[in-house]
Amino acid sequence: MTDLYLTLRITHIIRETEDTNTYLLETISGKAIDYKAGQFLTFLITLHGIEFRRSYSLSSAPGIDKTPAITVRRKQNGEISRHILHTWQVGDVVTSLLPSGRFTHELQTTPRDIFLLAAGSGISPVYSLLKFILKEEPTAKVTMLYSNTSPQTAIFREGLDRLKTQYPRTFTLIHFYSSGDSHEMPVYRRLSNIVLEPLINTRLHYARSLAHFYFCGPPDYMRMIQLTLIFMGFNADRLHKENFVVNTEAKRAHAAIPQDPSPKEVVLHYNGQAHTLQVPGNDTLLHAAQMHGLHLPYSCKGGVCGSCTAACTEGKVYMAVNEVLTDAEIKEGLILTCVSYITSDKAVVRW
Repeated sequence: MTDLYLTLRITHIIRETEDTNTYLLETISGKAIDYKAGQFLTFLITLHGIEFRRSYSLSSAPGIDKTPAITVRRKQNGEISRHILHTWQVGDVVTSLLPSGRFTHELQTTPRDIFLLAAGSGISPVYSLLKFILKEEPTAKVTMLYSNTSPQTAIFREGLDRLKTQYPRTFTLIHFYSSGDSHEMPVYRRLSNIVLEPLINTRLHYARSLAHFYFCGPPDYMRMIQLTLIFMGFNADRLHKENFVVNTEAKRAHAAIPQDPSPKEVVLHYNGQAHTLQVPGNDTLLHAAQMHGLHLPYSCKGGVCGSCTAACTEGKVYMAVNEVLTDAEIKEGLILTCVSYITSDKAVVRW
């Protein structure tokens, strides 16, 4: 394996719910895994002789949890998640890419409000962020809105209760259960724009302009949150979402693809080496690099996870899909290589 990959051993398995496990990991080499709260690992899994890549969020928090961990929930019709839950055992060795992802938090000393919103297994990266923020940014007021079908399906429920007890002055947790036993029902059953707006307004302790929002869950859930917050006047650069459940095939099918087949000269800098490639204008940079035998980081191939992010320092690029990068990051030259097409005669791309 090259330094693009991690070789990991499963040290412990925690049964979170009926359909969810947390896997504690260590490197075979014994070296610590350098990652940020909110990031994910992309695992290389061979099934039926085919290599699949699946990304799972790190639910652990660096500097807080001793052991890095991922949490996997069985997906309906999800062959890979079923395979993991049924076959991965303590002592097994698995392979992943290096930690990746832009769903991360920049610490500040100025007091501010931070809102964390999660639905179902979308809690995994949010839980990592929560632990990190509560410990490392003690001046922040943190409110979490967590949606599930029932208390029994809520991942990390006991851990969240412990954090409530540990940080009573800075952490507020509000559960939403769409069904379940009446005696365990919270005030709210479902999070909607009608519910979300007053909840935010009544829990703002500091200036609205300082508030940050992190959310992860099904697409419709995240769309509702994003539209509600924008309608409320919060700036887009304060809204951070993690695309946890995506249909990359559908997104790419609706994207406009350049028709120019003429070759473009691309100098690609990766892992300390420069590679000069001839890349057809109607081929993605990632695919063209793979055709030249280069092994670059990627996962979704649909412009939604950020694993393949690089910087275009010279030339022009067209991105067919972008669910990750902000306008500011695009202005800085960042691109998603899995959906990027070179439109200038020459370009330079760096990792």
